[in-house]
Amino acid sequence: MQCENCHVNIPIGSTVCPECRTLQRYNVRDFDNTRAVQRMLKMAVKEQAEIIADTEQLIAVIYDYIPGYETEGKLLAKALRGGILELILTAQNKKYAFTDSRKYMIKDLGFTKKEAEFVLASLGYMLGFAYPSPLMVVIDQRKAPEPAKKAAASADGESGETAAAAPDAPLPPDLKVYKKLDAFIHRLSKTVTVKEGFTKLDGYCFDSFRMKSASLPGTLRVIGEYAFSDCKRLEELTVPANVRKIEKGAFNACVGLKKLKLPEGLLDIGDNTFLCCTSLKGLRVPNSVSSIGENAFSGCGELERLVIAQQVKFVDDNAFAYCPKLTIYCYENSYIHKYCMQNNIKFVTSPMGTVLPDGDEGKD
Repeated sequence: MQCENCHVNIPIGSTVCPECRTLQRYNVRDFDNTRAVQRMLKMAVKEQAEIIADTEQLIAVIYDYIPGYETEGKLLAKALRGGILELILTAQNKKYAFTDSRKYMIKDLGFTKKEAEFVLASLGYMLGFAYPSPLMVVIDQRKAPEPAKKAAASADGESGETAAAAPDAPLPPDLKVYKKLDAFIHRLSKTVTVKEGFTKLDGYCFDSFRMKSASLPGTLRVIGEYAFSDCKRLEELTVPANVRKIEKGAFNACVGLKKLKLPEGLLDIGDNTFLCCTSLKGLRVPNSVSSIGENAFSGCGELERLVIAQQVKFVDDNAFAYCPKLTIYCYENSYIHKYCMQNNIKFVTSPMGTVLPDGDEGKD
């Protein structure tokens, strides 16, 4: 595994980065959405810390933040109503708190071992506690070590199968970085092709290059900060399907950018990502995106159409500053719908459960 924050390799079975001490998300066996749920719960508590004191209010907020995960929501609600959160919070020794909570859920609340581990992993991450579940799924793009596989299988008395990686699996353990020196030969090229095998574009990699288009490898997972900043002639780009992270300012001041497609699996749109992309007219924000950062689309004067699904749970107040033509297409009563009303942004809503219109990326 690799740290989501600083990309340092993390010892198998650990939930805390040894370098930056960032708490790590992970999946529990047979619960491939654990990482996504952990992220949403952390965001909910960060934005509304006071809800922890009221069980029913906390449950309502959890359902609001993870609307697509009905099974997981029901398990969390059952555990919270059973007093699990109070048991964890009031315990003097958190190790024993999780052990006691597991026993209580299985014996008295009727949870299976896997269900109990999912709840503990989710609530532990939400509260900022490092809880390494014995059913943690080890995700390694090369090969998960056999002892780790056996531990995951034997923890609940089963064997013979390996849990599958979730769609938002962590970054590969060994990043192969395409650096500024690698990119230098393309400085005056109109078309740039990055070869397969590279997993990250270094920060400022193509800063101020004269390219009109770029072909990126399917192995790519990270686009570094300001990687394409000030590429004024860049007109179109398809971000590969495996990219999970686009760091801040990646397309800052790409004033000629008209056509852009972002992949499902992208986790967020960071600060200044599309700042002053003055030719961009339309974009569909992937369903996997949960937050949109400061000045993310600020100064996109021609931006007319953004399609944003209900998974987005945080948008900075200045994310769409100086976008006079913008209309956001979203679901009724979603977070982004309420955001638009509060910030006087034009919007068009669709009933929850229907298909949102196309983003018309590059619409003339």
